[in-house]
Amino acid sequence: MPKVEDKKAKEKIIDAAIDLFYFQGFKGTSVRQIAEKANVNLALISYHFGGKRGLLEQLMVRFYEGYFQSIHREAEREDSALSAHEDLIQAVRSAFSYLFEDYQMTRFIYRELTMDSMLVREVMTLYLSQEKYYYMSLLEHAIDRTKNQITDLEIVVLQLLNMLYMPFLQPQVIREVYYIEPHGEEFKQRYLTQIENWIINNL
Repeated sequence: MPKVEDKKAKEKIIDAAIDLFYFQGFKGTSVRQIAEKANVNLALISYHFGGKRGLLEQLMVRFYEGYFQSIHREAEREDSALSAHEDLIQAVRSAFSYLFEDYQMTRFIYRELTMDSMLVREVMTLYLSQEKYYYMSLLEHAIDRTKNQITDLEIVVLQLLNMLYMPFLQPQVIREVYYIEPHGEEFKQRYLTQIENWIINNL
């Protein structure tokens, strides 16, 4: 199979898997369903990913590698004119925009992280710990520059990350209880504004 066609088949499998995992869950989706939706030979899933679990692993790696590239780009700008709050706000804005960009993928990943599995534990060790320390470092920097007294930095990080995660974990609550479309640009801007206000008022 030519390399270009090979790459196209791989991307078709990934796109099909994200869509099916989103609507049916990982356990509720079969390899055959993925192959049929992607319109590829069933054997190609094993060839490219080593099976359904390997496909999930690659999706998680792709998601988190992209996530960290996104937030680290802000950190590398080294704009000394920004205040401590603005440094943190820029990172949060970049993270939220990345998460919002592929809503289905983000929602699926966060939903999968609520399950107890060996893969999820590996993700926690590799990526979620990295995320924790990244935001702790940003918060420590902000606190040091503003001289605020925060005694429990880990809980503050949890609060911040929970605000980032919530729209992707509970979109049905946002839609059915608050009558706001959680996929829309208007919601994204309203939500980001309130996170920014929380940072300014609490840190």
